[in-house]
Amino acid sequence: MITSQKARIIEDVLRETPEGPARRLVPMLLSRPPAEDLGAFSAKALAISAERAFAALDAHRSGRPLVVTEQPDEFVLDGRKLLLITLVNDDRPFLFDSAVAEVADSVPAIHYISHPILDIHRNGEGRIISFEASRPEAASDQDSRVSLIQFALEIPLEAASITGLKDRLEAILNQVLVVNSDFDAMLARVRHAAVELQARADQIDNHEDKATAEEAVRLLEWLLDNNFSFFGIREFTYHRDAEGETMSRVEGSELGILRDRDVRVLRKERTAQVTSPEMHAFLDEANPLLVAKANTRSLVHRRVYMDYVGVKEFDRDGRIVGEMRIVGLFTSSAYTQSIRTIPFIRQKAERVIRRFDFRPHSHSAKALLNILETYPRDELFQIDVDTLENFVGIMMELGERPRVRLLPRIDPFDRFVSAIVFLPRQRYDTRLREAVGQLLAQVYEGHVSAFYPSISDGPLTSVHFIIGRSGREGVIPRPDVEALEAQIAQLSRDWAADVETALASTGRAGDYRTLLTALPDGYREVTSAEDAARDLTRIAALSEASPFTIDFYRLDGDADHIVRLKLYTLGDTLPLSTRVPVLENMGLSALSERSFTVHRPDGLLVHIHDMDLTRRNGGTIELIDGGLSLEALFQAVSDSRIENDGFNRLVLEAGLEWRQANVLRAYARYMRQTGLPFSQEFIADTLVRYPRIAALLFDLFARSFDPTLPRVPDSAEPEADLLAKAASQRGCGAILADLRAALDKVDALEDDRVLQRFVTIVLATLRTNYFSVTDVSAAPDSVPGHVEPALAFKFDPHRIEGLPQPVPFAEIFVFDARVEGVHLRFGKVARGGLRWSDRSQDYRTEVLGLVKAQQVKNAVIVPVGAKGGFYPKRLPDPAQREAWFEAGRSAYVVFIASLLSVTDTVTPEGTVTPANLVRHDAQDPYFVVAADKGTATFSDTANAIAMADGFWLDDAFASGGSAGYDHKAMGITARGAWEAVKRHFREMDHDIQTTPFTAAGCGDMSGDVFGNGMLLSPATRLIAAFDHRDIFIDPSPDAAASFAERQRLFQKARSSWADYDQSLISAGGGVFSRREKRITLSDAAAEAIGWDKRTGTPSEVISAILRAPVDLLWFGGIGTYIRADAETAADVGDKANDSVRVTGREVRAAVVGEGANLGVTQRGRIEYALRGGRINTDAIDNSAGVNTSDVEVNIKIALKSAMAEGRLARPDRNSLLARMTPDVADLVLANNYEQTLALSLEQIAGADRLPLQGRLMARLEGEKRLDRAVEYLPTDRELADFKAAGRGLTRPELAVLLAYAKIDLFDQLIASPLPDDPYLEERLFAYFPPAMRDSHRGDIESHRLRREIIATDLANALANRLGPCFPTAMSDATGATSAQVTRAFVVAYDGLDMAALISRIDAQDNKLPGSVQNDLYRMVTLTLQIVTAWLVRNMPPETETSVAVAALQRMQSTMKPKLLELASDRAREKYAARLQALLDKEIPEPLAHEVALLPLIGLIPDAARVSRETGKPGDAVLSAYFQMTKRLRIGRLETAIMGIRPQDYFETLTLERAGSQISNARRRLTTDVLTRFGQSDDPVAAWAAEEGEKIDRIADRISELVGSGETSVARLTLAAGLLMDLAG
Repeated sequence: MITSQKARIIEDVLRETPEGPARRLVPMLLSRPPAEDLGAFSAKALAISAERAFAALDAHRSGRPLVVTEQPDEFVLDGRKLLLITLVNDDRPFLFDSAVAEVADSVPAIHYISHPILDIHRNGEGRIISFEASRPEAASDQDSRVSLIQFALEIPLEAASITGLKDRLEAILNQVLVVNSDFDAMLARVRHAAVELQARADQIDNHEDKATAEEAVRLLEWLLDNNFSFFGIREFTYHRDAEGETMSRVEGSELGILRDRDVRVLRKERTAQVTSPEMHAFLDEANPLLVAKANTRSLVHRRVYMDYVGVKEFDRDGRIVGEMRIVGLFTSSAYTQSIRTIPFIRQKAERVIRRFDFRPHSHSAKALLNILETYPRDELFQIDVDTLENFVGIMMELGERPRVRLLPRIDPFDRFVSAIVFLPRQRYDTRLREAVGQLLAQVYEGHVSAFYPSISDGPLTSVHFIIGRSGREGVIPRPDVEALEAQIAQLSRDWAADVETALASTGRAGDYRTLLTALPDGYREVTSAEDAARDLTRIAALSEASPFTIDFYRLDGDADHIVRLKLYTLGDTLPLSTRVPVLENMGLSALSERSFTVHRPDGLLVHIHDMDLTRRNGGTIELIDGGLSLEALFQAVSDSRIENDGFNRLVLEAGLEWRQANVLRAYARYMRQTGLPFSQEFIADTLVRYPRIAALLFDLFARSFDPTLPRVPDSAEPEADLLAKAASQRGCGAILADLRAALDKVDALEDDRVLQRFVTIVLATLRTNYFSVTDVSAAPDSVPGHVEPALAFKFDPHRIEGLPQPVPFAEIFVFDARVEGVHLRFGKVARGGLRWSDRSQDYRTEVLGLVKAQQVKNAVIVPVGAKGGFYPKRLPDPAQREAWFEAGRSAYVVFIASLLSVTDTVTPEGTVTPANLVRHDAQDPYFVVAADKGTATFSDTANAIAMADGFWLDDAFASGGSAGYDHKAMGITARGAWEAVKRHFREMDHDIQTTPFTAAGCGDMSGDVFGNGMLLSPATRLIAAFDHRDIFIDPSPDAAASFAERQRLFQKARSSWADYDQSLISAGGGVFSRREKRITLSDAAAEAIGWDKRTGTPSEVISAILRAPVDLLWFGGIGTYIRADAETAADVGDKANDSVRVTGREVRAAVVGEGANLGVTQRGRIEYALRGGRINTDAIDNSAGVNTSDVEVNIKIALKSAMAEGRLARPDRNSLLARMTPDVADLVLANNYEQTLALSLEQIAGADRLPLQGRLMARLEGEKRLDRAVEYLPTDRELADFKAAGRGLTRPELAVLLAYAKIDLFDQLIASPLPDDPYLEERLFAYFPPAMRDSHRGDIESHRLRREIIATDLANALANRLGPCFPTAMSDATGATSAQVTRAFVVAYDGLDMAALISRIDAQDNKLPGSVQNDLYRMVTLTLQIVTAWLVRNMPPETETSVAVAALQRMQSTMKPKLLELASDRAREKYAARLQALLDKEIPEPLAHEVALLPLIGLIPDAARVSRETGKPGDAVLSAYFQMTKRLRIGRLETAIMGIRPQDYFETLTLERAGSQISNARRRLTTDVLTRFGQSDDPVAAWAAEEGEKIDRIADRISELVGSGETSVARLTLAAGLLMDLAG
């Protein structure tokens, strides 16, 4: 029937099918398949099927079956290709159902089947002329009627399966062909056999035998009457002689499928064979006919074992001479007719009825007849009468006394067992049926070949089992039937009642009754009552709070290499794909698995997964604790508290608990972060290979840190190595010895390397929270106050060999399944930001790279460098922005809490270590953090954690929170970097605050650094910028309009360049999305960025912007955009920007400002600087941020005592912080101003300074405080090359050196008593804003970091004013300590009031040319160096600093006004020359006078000492001093020393010493003169007169040494020696 839907489908297909025979075939082909099947296909696909069908029809020839398998390109369903199979055959019976049965057995899915029968008309060449649908009433030539069968199938996974299917279909069609072609012949053969058999019956005299023979004839006639489908016939001859009996095939007798010699009727069937006992018995019995099952399944019609009818053949004398074997299938009528109408079986039934002799029509007679009518029909054909009588009698008894019974019949040929089993109907289910079948198969040594249940209304259900024996030889076992019935009865017990009995012990059996009824049949079939009782209690206990439970167990009788696992889950199922990886990583393999679903009475689903497991590595599985450790491990993995990896095998293999294995997992992850080149899988495998070592490693860890264990140091041998000594100190010497003995037996080098590293790292561990934080959490929403810390370890990295440089002072590693990370500190007092890293494999490398810059950056603040990074491991899809962000915040909370869990705190009673924490280091309470990439808004979160934990720093723990300084609002980072940029331009004589300049940059106006930076000068003309979203180009911007628009964007929340008012962009400019594949620029835009192309990818445009010929390239965004030419992308380590990055030599901007971190690699900076570019480092440029944070933290620390004592409420403190914001900014920006000035002055010194710089680097390197390779500083050989080329260090190199010098000086000062000098207290107060200096003076005085603040201030001041190399050079020259040098500097700086002079020079910014202003600074520096050096040599150590400063101040105030008046003529002339030179440079006259006077002021300390020693007034001393200088030509000598350029460091020291000797000689001579001739009007003249010619000779000699030929160090040294000799 063609429905309307089918009609529409056919119409659509017709439209897709080209005109032709295939189009005419469409309605016939599609008429039969259901419309819902066809509707799933496109019309095009069905049109293709029609075209392929006709092609097959056209190729077919009568008598030759055709099978075509193909996969047309457009024959698809839901986008996937299908297999199209087309069969064409002459229309014959059995064709369709035979083909469908084979296809259904072979492919996963059939999508449609079409089976039109067609009448085909062909021409003489066999080509189709026409065709039409065959009609039953139409007369047709049988040969022209064709059956077309077409299948649409899923494609099997293996290509060979398609070929195999095609071959099998062809074989089936051939069998159908021979069955049909031999059909008449087979009927004739059977009729002949019936006639022959009747003739034989007529010869039999015995009545019963005669009746049996006649009944056999009737059976053959009945078979011929459409009650049997004949498939094949084969005849055998029978021969008996003295040697035995044989059966031989009669060649040529085969018909139908038995033409194939490989098709056997019986298992033992060959061309000639000795008659088997079974066949012999058949041949000897009177019955001339045998009905049984053949040995082969039918491929024709139905897929069942064929029926076999054996007919004896007799000679004329009645002797058996052979057998005709008939195979086929009984038709349906054989199973529906009454047994009384079917020959052969009616005779058996009548004989059984006669034997029972029941009264006709009685109840028993009717019951007997019913049993016979319902008896399995196939069995009636095959069973003998005696057995049938026995079985029927038993079945009669069951009607009166129902019980379990077994009626087995063994096939005469020992091929199968037919067993009818009676079971209780109420207990019958699939489980029971399978159990009984399995039992029968076991005892009869076969398999369940078929089963046929018969369920009645009575108390019993019968199941007819066929237990096959295919593939097995020998006699079928004959078990004890009664014993077998008893076993079946046991299987049939009332399972539910047994479960209730098992539950009785709980006292709550009634509570589980409803739940018991919910247990599915499949579960009941495989679960014992005792196990079910346990399961019910677990199922009932599941809840939303506890939706999952596990049971590792072993049943009685289980082998010791088997363990079972039962999982119970509430709600969603736990897929096998989830369970198996967990088990495999536990070291277990699944053998089998059963899953069940239980519907609880409350409506919730519970899934039970029952699995059988073995050990992956083989061997027994110990369940010493009843499986508890395995259950805990599986639960921990399932709860996501630990990771699912190979380390979990250590529970099974090494006997560890899962938390203990997690410790080794954490160590392995840290090892990977430190650069150990082995995968986590390899490390886990290594530990599993050596389980005893793994266990010992944890023992070493536990013995080191378990607070419940006594910790008595072992005695270590004096020659013991560091590890042995460390172990002995912890009382772990014996464990280490055991470990080393075990390690000696490890042959594999890589395994040994891994295991040795574990030992090293465990002994490098200083602290861990493993024993103090015992709960391992997987909570996804940790918040301050409600957070379980992760596992944390504090290391001494210096104990771990091979760590990448630089090696931190201390390191904390945090690890669990939620987050992991590191925190690196380079000193006890250290700070730095915490970064949200996206680099799972090498976040430590990322952090280490950042901390290098942080070290340099922190040189201006109290703490040294530190940096942390954490990697959240459970982030949702980034598209879910809010959820993604909150997940990151939660990971941050865990990370912070974990860091604090191993950190000491400070209480009124002192410093306290966390409870249950064993430490192997000194107390260490100073721990502060800051924001970094990804954590800009997390400071309040960090402080909330610190406050919730009672950490002593309170909200000073993390700077920049809501009660701190908002860096973006202050714009402090950008303002600090802008100071550096302004200095660059100022030294180029360009005031960027008033004079327009062009800029390009990285960032957008919503960002802190970029946005604030681009608003710091109204003269900024921003030509181009980019961020991760857009590219902005304004070829010729209007400075005022663009400034206002940038200001608008800055104030707009989350703005982007796309929000820029494009009407304000100059002609040719625009905003371009980075999502575009290509960008086309106007000529104006391309020229503005210096691009020689007009179209390109967004990456190419950004690269052009980075190379743009602008005044300033400003970095305010994240990423590294400039590298050195010799660096690779891998060296840079910023994959996101590999496509846009340029080299330093390509950058054409005049100045680069690094407001952001790592905008340029250090090598890239150096390369750019060498080409004339002006650049510092990111650490120099953006240090104001960390400086502000440090000031904030120290302010809060200072005010903490006031808050604790109730003198200052938190709101009042917060108000005070806010009021001090401008002052804090001024303090911070002063550091940026002074530090960049220090770089400029050091850079100006150029190659002349290289010897001193080389000495500083060599010393730091020798003390292992510097690694030149890591910091890209030149080697000694490279410095020599620089010196020869007249090239000094670049600013980026100097920036690093300056930082290291400050750090080194700080360390030496903090180790000295100098920070405790009362005089320096004012420097402590000066660190803080004025608003708190008076009101909180006492709090400042008692500041916990008082010494560190003072030491930091001193280190910054000295390095900035005297240069980074001065302390080292001074120490080398005099043997003084750095603290002594620093004290001398303080006296010189304060005593001469240099701050006032420097302030006046600062005021000349943009008023004087940059070079002129720097010259003024240099003259101040020179004076300070001279005076400081003098003080180092001459200031008595016992002199208090305050006294020394006051003395120098008094002497200056006394002597300075008279310097010119008392100076020698030559000194006055030099002063005048200096003054005029300065005035010529338009320096204001008062300032010029002060600077010109500096060389004379440098003489004041010397003169002051002479005054003290002689008691003479200052003017007298100065007069004598200058006269002595003139008399001995000392002025010329000093001028010569100042003019010479030393060639190496030692010449520098020699010259410095010579200068010192000259000064000492002059002072001593002056003192001697004033002592001896002080009463004279001209003491020097009086002295000279007395000394006579000696004075003249020395003066002349000095003149000769400095005035003739080239002045050399040797000459000057000799001259200084002459003066020293003269002075005695």
